[in-house]
Amino acid sequence: MAFKINKNRSWPRAIIDFIDSYFNNCCIHGFRYLVQTILILLERILWLILLILSIYYCIIVCLASIDRYYTKSTHIGLERNYHFWNTSVPSLTVCPMQRINDTYFADFCRKNSIKGSQKNIFWDFIENLANSTYINFQNIPESDEIDSLIKDLDLKPERYMELIYNLTFDSTYEPIEKQRTRCIDGQVNIHVRQVLTEYGLCYMGNSMLGKEYSSRYFIFGQYPEPNKYETMRKLIQYQKGSYFEKDVGHTLLGFTSEAIDSFIHSVYEVMKVDNNFGYSTEGVVYDPVTEEITAEDNIEKEATVGMRKCRFYHESNLTHFPFYTRNVCQQECRINLAYKICKCIPHFYPNRISRPKKVCDYKTLRSCFPKHANFFLKLYEENKNHENPSTCYCEQNCVDAVVTTRSALPMIGSRQLLGSIGSSVSIKTWPQSRLKRQVIFSFTDLLVSIGGTAGLFLGFSVLGLVELLYFFTIRLIWQIFGYTI
Repeated sequence: MAFKINKNRSWPRAIIDFIDSYFNNCCIHGFRYLVQTILILLERILWLILLILSIYYCIIVCLASIDRYYTKSTHIGLERNYHFWNTSVPSLTVCPMQRINDTYFADFCRKNSIKGSQKNIFWDFIENLANSTYINFQNIPESDEIDSLIKDLDLKPERYMELIYNLTFDSTYEPIEKQRTRCIDGQVNIHVRQVLTEYGLCYMGNSMLGKEYSSRYFIFGQYPEPNKYETMRKLIQYQKGSYFEKDVGHTLLGFTSEAIDSFIHSVYEVMKVDNNFGYSTEGVVYDPVTEEITAEDNIEKEATVGMRKCRFYHESNLTHFPFYTRNVCQQECRINLAYKICKCIPHFYPNRISRPKKVCDYKTLRSCFPKHANFFLKLYEENKNHENPSTCYCEQNCVDAVVTTRSALPMIGSRQLLGSIGSSVSIKTWPQSRLKRQVIFSFTDLLVSIGGTAGLFLGFSVLGLVELLYFFTIRLIWQIFGYTI
């Protein structure tokens, strides 16, 4: 079939005739009255005004439905059928205050001919570096002897964390059970891993986070090796309990250092460096209250991140971390803020990316970071009575738990009783309400809303849309162009 222009009909006349034909035959109410010859001009004007008003309000209501779909399609509801829930028990992260292993350090010094006073100076330096964070960077010692040692060892800032890791023994692999870092609930072992935090190398137990959150993966890109000692008892990844269970909890112990610092947080989250119990020589027992935030199964498919205003664990938009939690997002905010202010980042952040950021040497850590410590920790600056927020924004976790500590008491006598120190979580009461993210206006609801609005104001339907497309494509070509076989 070949098309050619019909020379017997002018373009303007053909278009006018085509529009007249569509108005007379379309299913949209009111259009035919604009072209019917039996109506006087005043009637046509009246129908034109009615059509314009109908189209205007149809568009306004449809746009409101679209806006509702993109901004108000989800909400957080309250559930109270607590008899049927299994609620997660909060997670613990414990940081020993002595990080460096004596044996590993002695072997390193022997291999690198570090002796006498140099050995003591280097120990003091590397131990303080391993224990450094935003609140104590100024405690890292500085001297000409340290500079000389760093030069002789060719110790670049990029290798600070690797050296600390190699000089730190992962005590979750200790063969002797009493000296092993472990998380227990009676005769059950709960999985423990060594993690790289903003407070250096610590240990976390009872977590739902994936294997990516570990010191080995952050530093070397390798998953932790299987721990055969954990499987000597029944092993679980995390602990849950129901309303009818009493005194549920776990203990993370096996720390032989003089003191520890501990953090309690959601099983869906990582620790916050500024939310700690503090320096403790006995450990601590937490009595928390947990309120969980769950999500409908269909919320991830039916709502985008912007619509639900939250992210799931696997929906990472971060550069330095392969997964997402709100606290991890805030860590990346600190990375970017530190790089902006001090032109480098601290050594304890993962930096295995295509374009790694410059890592700060210890002198920069001492000089630049203490001046901005509150800004880095709070992510905003206090200027008299005004707060100047940083440019960072982190979405909430779609699935999370809000952990509130009712009391935190020292574990007095734990070293003599257990042979080590640690921290414990004890759940005495369970929540009787929880929050749930739900889709209340889906894409199907949007189509129904737009279709109903178009039908209400114009009598428009899906077939009317098909008719419109047909008239202004196939029928239009047929009307303007002739054809020959």
